[in-house]
Parts: sequence; C-alpha cells; structure tokens
Amino acid sequence: MTTPYYSGIITNYVCTAECRHCMFGSSPSCPKEYITTEESENIASILEEAGTPSVHIGGGEPFMNFPALLSLIDALNRHGIGVDYIETNAFWAKDEDIVKNRLWELTKRGVTTVMVSSDPFHIEYVPLSRVLTLIKLLSEEGFDYFIWQERYLRKLIHLDHNRTYSKEELEKILGKNYITYTAREYGLGMNGRALAISYDIYPLKSVDELLKSPPCHNILSAQHCHFDLYGNAVPSGCPGLCANSRDYLCGDISTDKYPVMSRLVCGRIKSLFEYAHNLGFVPDPQGYPTKCSFCYAMRSFLSKNNPSDDLSPKCFYENIDKNLTERI
Repeated sequence: MTTPYYSGIITNYVCTAECRHCMFGSSPSCPKEYITTEESENIASILEEAGTPSVHIGGGEPFMNFPALLSLIDALNRHGIGVDYIETNAFWAKDEDIVKNRLWELTKRGVTTVMVSSDPFHIEYVPLSRVLTLIKLLSEEGFDYFIWQERYLRKLIHLDHNRTYSKEELEKILGKNYITYTAREYGLGMNGRALAISYDIYPLKSVDELLKSPPCHNILSAQHCHFDLYGNAVPSGCPGLCANSRDYLCGDISTDKYPVMSRLVCGRIKSLFEYAHNLGFVPDPQGYPTKCSFCYAMRSFLSKNNPSDDLSPKCFYENIDKNLTERI
C-alpha cells in the first residue's frame, strides 16, 4: 500500500461559492452531503494503515457542517493522523463569538493552522470583512494561519470590505483581463472549473497533436491525492476521476471496474480516445487548448453515456459542463 504524504480530505463538494478556478467544481448546487462519522473512521483507518502522518482538510467548504468537520478530526486523532491545516473561504466569520467558539473546538482537538482563501475569484462570493475578521481572531487565539494567496489580499484591501464584487466590477478595478492574469499569476493547474479559463490562455491544438501527449505520470502517484466523502481517492490534478480509496492505494485499478483510469494509466490518452470513440464520442473539430480539456470532454461524454465507478461525483461533471457552455 502506497503512503500518501501530501494528501487532503474532501469533506463535501457543496460550497457557498462557485469560484472560477475551483479544482473540484464546487458550488451551492452540489448535493448537501457531508462526510459521515462512518466514512471519517474508514478513511482515518486506511490512512493509519498506509502510514500517513498527516493530512489537510478542505472541500467544498468544510465549515458548512462544523459537527461533521469535528467528527472527522476526532477520527483522525484516534488513528494518530495529524491535521496540517483546514481550508476555508471564511464565509462563516460573521459573528466573533461564533468564530471564537469554533476555534476553541479546533484547539481542543490539536488543530493549529488554518488556510484562508482571498483572491479576485473568492471576492465575488465572500466579503473581505469576513476574511479580515477570521484572520484577526486566528491571530488573537494563537493559531498559525496563511492566506491563499496573500498578494491578492493586498491588492483588494482598498475595496469596500462589506460587499462582494461582480465580474464586471472587477474588470473595471483590476482590468479587462484580470481572470486570465490572475490564473497565470496563481499558477493554476488548468483543470476543474479553470478548464474554461484555459480556452482564453492557450491556443487550440488538434486532436492528432493531443493524442501524441506524454502519459499522465501523476494518476497513480498516491503520495499526493485527495480522499472524498464517498470513500474515493482522487488523483492529484485530476478531479472527477477516482477509485475506491483502498483500491487506489493498493494499485488495484482493474479495467473492468475502472475503465477510464486504467486506460489513462496503461495506454495514455490515446487509449481513452479509442474507448470513448467506440462508444460514440466525437471530438470538437476545432481542437482543445490542453490535454486535460480533451480528456475532460471524453470523460464528460462517458459520464453521461457509459458511466463507471471512476467517474465521480456527478455534480462535478454537471457544474463543469455548465461552466464550459456559459463560456461559449
């Protein structure tokens, strides 16, 4: 069994925001489902068996269901798994007393670090006042914290702290190309909802050219992956592609159970194309900006026409399809 050293746990896919760069396509439209006590215990047990020392916790937005978040931390503690940090967009930092009480609950469980998101994508959904309130209280309560990414907070700090900003407003403030500029500066992996941004950054490549792409070495690189509330492992940088957590860590990726992942692992994107094409997939004749966007198009087709255990969750494909359609 491979040991995940730099991995995270996805407590839920639903989120209060629908950020343009979100790797997992999280949004308010995702099912309001959260990691259960049973699944928390299951993944903590598997991670202990695999020798994992610690993980980070994210979503979606993990603070949408605070009891579920605490239950997960308790399970990790029982199995000797540390928490590197918890990710949040700070939407919940409206009342200082509530924030202090939640931070106290985290402190009791040994959590010491929180990652707070703040950038031109998040400010469409979360006012800066909440980010600043959380940062202030984290400092006062003795937490370590870091802002992802802090340079954007410095750029946005002069705006009205008590409101969100639309794309149109941000274009006037930050420039017409702020989305692509931020994506480049962010160093985004152009997957998930950022697939739409990749069309504005990269020239289209033909399918023939993309079929010659090198293999995706990170698919079975379990050292850095995510584990979600449904008991699945998600390869680094490949949202919407998954396998049962134990199968994944043991490298048990059979063609029958995981027809998409196994083909990407063994036969590169060409093998997936042959499989999808035989089932009726027709590529865009104009091509795609990246190998990931080509791969996503095939997986989206398969999720509708020949679903399999390695294409999940359903809300990921629904949200990214919607995002790509709105781009046009």
